[in-house]
Amino acid sequence: MRKIIAILTCAVILIGAFSSTVLAADESTEIMPRLNNVASVGSSFTIIDGTAYISTSYMGYPGITSSVRITIELQKRNLLVFWKDVTQWVVVSYEEDDFFEHTYQVESGTYRVRITYEVSGNGGTTDVIEEVLKDSY
Repeated sequence: MRKIIAILTCAVILIGAFSSTVLAADESTEIMPRLNNVASVGSSFTIIDGTAYISTSYMGYPGITSSVRITIELQKRNLLVFWKDVTQWVVVSYEEDDFFEHTYQVESGTYRVRITYEVSGNGGTTDVIEEVLKDSY
């Protein structure tokens, strides 16, 4: 019985090692940029004493990033599975780098923000990045 278990264990290990090798051989070694027109985006969302604090920022590429449209949707959980729109902001910037903050008074409950960055420039197609953050009060 021990011999069968040992053989099966070795077979599983060999199959796992072979699969890993095949997968590694298929991957490209070329470095590809993930985004065309922006280096990074950052978002934060927290609720403190009934005030929701939302911040967004981005860092563009010099000479490439031309405009950024940020859509921020604040939503409240309704009936455990649905989300009801509370408010929305749209910010447009033509700066290479920028930072925005918003505050909003909320009642008790669970909230989320859906933040969508649309970054245009001459680096290629428009980058669309969406982040969803949650917090409760």
